[in-house]
Amino acid sequence: MDNLRRKELHELNTRAWAGEEVYQLKSQKLDSSIKRNTGFIKKLKKGFVKESTPSLLKELSELSLEKYLSEVIATVNEVLYSISNKNDDIISAVEIISALHQRFNQRFTCELFQLFLNNFENPTIEKSTEKEELLRITRLKAKTNILTELYLVGVFTSLENTNSKDALPAYLQRKVRRKEPIIFSVLKENLNYRFKLGYTTILATSFIKRYPMLIENEDTPLDDIIYDTTLKASLQTLFKVFSEAVFTRTKDLNKQINKLTKAHQKCQIRTGKSTDEYSEERDGLVPIFDRFKIASDTFAEFFKIEPLNLENVNDVNESLDEANTAPIVANAGSSIAEKLWENEEVRKFYEVLPSIDEIVEQSKKENKIGTADQINSFFHSLDKIDTKEEIDQISIDYWTSGIDNKATRNRLLKFFIETQDWSKIKVYARFLATTNKYLPEVTEEFIKYLDNGFRSQLHSNRINVKNIIFYSEMMKFMLIPSFMIFHKIRSLILNMLIPNNIEILTVFLEHSGKFLINKPELKPQMEKMVQLIQEKKRDRQLNLNTKSALENIMALLYPPSMKSLNVDKKEYTPEQQFFRILIRSELSNIDPRYAIKILRKAHWENPETTRTLFSLFTKPGKINYQNLPTMAKLLNGLFTYHREFIIKCIDQILENIEGGLETNLYAENRHRVANVKYLTEIFNMEMIKSDVLLAKLYQILQFGHQNGQPNPFSLNELDPPDNYFRIQLTTTALLSLKRFPSTLLKKLKIFLPFFDYYIFTKNQPLPKEVEFRIIESLDNLDTLGKIKFNRSGSLYESAQKLGTLVRKVTPGTKNNKKETSVRGDSMVQVFKNARLQNMSEDKDTGESAGDSEEEEEENDEGIEFPDDSDDEATLNINDDEDTERVRDLHGGSEGEESGENDSSSESNDTDDDNDDSDDGSNEDESDKEEDFRDIDADRNAELKRMYGEYKKKLKAEEERKVEDELEKQFKQILQESMETRKTEKSSGGKIPMIGNIPNKQDIIPIATKDNDIARQPAYVSEKPNKVKFTFLARSGKKTQSRQLELPTNIKFVSDVLEEEERLKSEREKIRKIVLQRSFD
Repeated sequence: MDNLRRKELHELNTRAWAGEEVYQLKSQKLDSSIKRNTGFIKKLKKGFVKESTPSLLKELSELSLEKYLSEVIATVNEVLYSISNKNDDIISAVEIISALHQRFNQRFTCELFQLFLNNFENPTIEKSTEKEELLRITRLKAKTNILTELYLVGVFTSLENTNSKDALPAYLQRKVRRKEPIIFSVLKENLNYRFKLGYTTILATSFIKRYPMLIENEDTPLDDIIYDTTLKASLQTLFKVFSEAVFTRTKDLNKQINKLTKAHQKCQIRTGKSTDEYSEERDGLVPIFDRFKIASDTFAEFFKIEPLNLENVNDVNESLDEANTAPIVANAGSSIAEKLWENEEVRKFYEVLPSIDEIVEQSKKENKIGTADQINSFFHSLDKIDTKEEIDQISIDYWTSGIDNKATRNRLLKFFIETQDWSKIKVYARFLATTNKYLPEVTEEFIKYLDNGFRSQLHSNRINVKNIIFYSEMMKFMLIPSFMIFHKIRSLILNMLIPNNIEILTVFLEHSGKFLINKPELKPQMEKMVQLIQEKKRDRQLNLNTKSALENIMALLYPPSMKSLNVDKKEYTPEQQFFRILIRSELSNIDPRYAIKILRKAHWENPETTRTLFSLFTKPGKINYQNLPTMAKLLNGLFTYHREFIIKCIDQILENIEGGLETNLYAENRHRVANVKYLTEIFNMEMIKSDVLLAKLYQILQFGHQNGQPNPFSLNELDPPDNYFRIQLTTTALLSLKRFPSTLLKKLKIFLPFFDYYIFTKNQPLPKEVEFRIIESLDNLDTLGKIKFNRSGSLYESAQKLGTLVRKVTPGTKNNKKETSVRGDSMVQVFKNARLQNMSEDKDTGESAGDSEEEEEENDEGIEFPDDSDDEATLNINDDEDTERVRDLHGGSEGEESGENDSSSESNDTDDDNDDSDDGSNEDESDKEEDFRDIDADRNAELKRMYGEYKKKLKAEEERKVEDELEKQFKQILQESMETRKTEKSSGGKIPMIGNIPNKQDIIPIATKDNDIARQPAYVSEKPNKVKFTFLARSGKKTQSRQLELPTNIKFVSDVLEEEERLKSEREKIRKIVLQRSFD
């Protein structure tokens, strides 16, 4: 704000303090409507900005605001607390507050003044980070400027203009009687707060630069509007004392840092290691020193005194520097030279420099002054040179043309800083080495620039390759002190977890590693750095990529011989090479059916060939992404002939996905996407069930989260809120789906709400790419799967929908005629129930996918009435389970996955599946039945053999006792099951009981289409084809019964028989569990 406007406002505000009406209103009848008055307050809350100032002043002259004055005061104080330090914002605040003061006078100003002074009270908690403290100082600068401006315009002038002295901060309550200037009191309190850390020096330097007229006696334009006559003297005393304290503190810090730096350099040259005490102490002192150094320079300039003559922090170990920068001996030993340089020409480039001593002396005697054209011509030539001869001539021309002066040197430094041509860095470094003796300040400033740039790269996520190469080239000319070189290498090694540090180290040692490890003066220290690299390779915090990069660095420093390279080279047989090229290169150029025939002709009995094929089929990330569907077709075609191999491949793909979740490496993301895509294509080929695919999708979304529950308020290091890669994996699977059986459609209705909830646990809004993928995947489901899913609008809505849906689809248990509800509204229980509803715990060993699917398969095969004592019953159960295993691996029958439950004939579906898995040839029906009987006969023989081994295992006396005990437990389980069923009540009032079942000799087997004699057939009575029932009726206290014979084609009879069969199946399953435990 200019002084003229300050004086105008000061006059108006002073008259307002005297009670004079100075604010011009639009009319005598002011608007008191709630809408406009509250709207004015809302505008105030948006802050004091230049654009809104005219409208606020206009409304202030039109509105009443009498009833809202307290709210206006509180709002203004809140805005002043967080106001920015921009000049326009401060001017706007002064204008609006002055207008409010002129309008409402003491009713507004006194209350605001005491509230505003509380904003200058120092925090009681001293433990704060540097970032927080700098933010506080920035706000304090803005508030101090506001206070000073309002003081100058006559609004906030004295503590006497407050309503209550008790409402003032404690430090001001003690000074009310002293009648000190308010600005002096506030600055004194704030400048003393944590002085040794140097944060308040920022406030002090800002104040003296902005308001020198309040300190210097010679600056008198505002003397007539300063309220306190002692203000200038008080501020002069305050800042002189403060500046002396700053000078003293700066000297002490400089000495302390130099001492620590020298000690560190000696320790580094001796051992190559740094102590933690030094690192922590020095890193904490450097930013403090920088703040005091800036403040000391500012105070020295303001008070017109000599600046401090401080020793350069980096100028340590001078004797070592002199040794390092000594002239290079050109004639080194041949063996050393051969290790250092590629050939003699390179050695001469770095070691043999032209002598310009006589030329420089002659130039100084002649005292030539070059023209602007000569300077421009020199820099034009410098930009065009390429060879050693040309740069040597340029070095001579610089002195013979007489263009050496301070401006040219500055331009030369700027030229080297701004050059972008990497191919000329070597010759530019040679120019600096040639002229270093006579242009030391150019070399030193350029080294300082490179060193500072290098330091900033060590602790930030960026890399400047040009500066690193320039640094390396100057190092080869021995222009850089050795302690600086090894300090950079050591810092890079120790801070390997910082992004890009491994890349910086690789570039640096690629250009200078050979020189450092072979230079006699530097070799001992470099060997210590190599040892440090070896130790760092064992750090468990480093990922595999970083450790691999360290191995490459070791290879750069110690290149392996050609003999050692050839020893580890892996050789492939012609057959292995053929299949590698076929699958990874030529898969898109060959028909899949022909490729299957070729693969069938491979030497599968050869372990090396099998391992090669296994590697090819389980690493989808190494082939073209578009060829993954073809890979799945090849697996499907080989399933009939090499079933175990295909099962292992599918298991490995599942392991790959889980391993990717565990390692969570960014470099492996492409392979992880390929694995998920590959698994989905395998599902499309009906080789796995929908349960397997959905289980893996659930694992992707839940892995690493506590209790398997994604929670936006609980951080998962493997899946942070700003990482959307798991969404990409899930959408990849959804976009790749082409087969939608009824079981998958039903279970997707719960998975999609869960996926929707997971999306809302990420940072919102989503990146556009992720948003588009989600929309595209849902459109794919809508188009192909006929699933219309509407996304939720918020996290709460998605969680509520998911919980409601799970409660509907999760079945309860009936007890005492009441159906219990799903307990637990926590999201953990919801997710567990959702997962139980959507997927069976299908394991890679091929176990049954669930009770419901087993029942469907058993019903498809017909009704069985086996004797409980017959061992064959157990074998039949196992036979069904083995069939289930095949279906688990091969995708299940059509009735199971497609929802087309045809209870009349399961063998038709099986035959169809076998037809699909063949090479497409159409065989007649008899051949199919014969093949099927052979498969089942082999399977039954294997199961009988397994059961025989089990019976042999039980021959020991102790094992028999265990078996008896398990038998007792089994009977107890059956008894408890029957007791619970006694409380259940039938829907009708009469309980039918199955009578005598016809004997087996009176029953003929039902002929099945495949005439499978290995399976136990269902039986039907030949004579009457009826089933006897005992009908119970109760009359009073007596129970009467009579025999009924009902035909088996009645639905009631068939339902009873099916229920009886279900109970038998349950008993057999329990028996199976008990037997399995005994095996274990």
